Amino acid sequence: MDIEHKKRLYRDVGATVPEALEHKSASDVLRAVITSAKGETISIGEIIEAFGERAFGFVLILFSLPNCVPAPPGVAGVVGTPVLIFGIQMMLGHKHPWLPGFIRRRTISLSKFKRLIDIAEPRLRWLESWCKPRLTQLFGTVGDRMVGLFAFLAALSVLIPFPGTNFPPSIALVIVSIAVMEEDGYLLIGGYLLGLAGLAYTATILGASYHLVQAAITGGFSWLGF
Repeated sequence: MDIEHKKRLYRDVGATVPEALEHKSASDVLRAVITSAKGETISIGEIIEAFGERAFGFVLILFSLPNCVPAPPGVAGVVGTPVLIFGIQMMLGHKHPWLPGFIRRRTISLSKFKRLIDIAEPRLRWLESWCKPRLTQLFGTVGDRMVGLFAFLAALSVLIPFPGTNFPPSIALVIVSIAVMEEDGYLLIGGYLLGLAGLAYTATILGASYHLVQAAITGGFSWLGF
């Protein structure tokens, strides 16, 4: 069923057309989801449902934004896990995001999320103002799978508990997601380059940590006379 058919069905029953079904910018839809939420918290499942059939691009942006700004401890795990799962689904060619119930029921403070959108919205709008269809041959089935692979790697970096491993990959994933939604190949390439730099930093940190732990263990055995 296409989007126009769904719109007619909503009109026939007197319902309001969901924001996610309209062809709007990412910043407009993200704002609509947050401002229309009720209560003091919003669940991950409610966020996904609000985005409808355009969910993959929006959820990748939304769940990456908290790691683009200083956030309280534990936030990376809450938002990083869905991105990891979405990345796997995109690599497998899925068209719509799915999450198990125990993750869908997890909630995030609505007031904190609104502040996040307030901070991010001007930057998103500035980025969107520069977007236009370019190098469109980079998009399609193969392009979506590449985005899924990148989202998977970015989520792994976010979930690693080291300083600075979540910031560059998350920003890059937001850029890549907007590029896909606007079919801007130049922006897509820029996002990938930024993301690769962030992932290289994460790999360097992991390598250095491994060698430090290995040296400590070796030194400990030597001190004990082994």
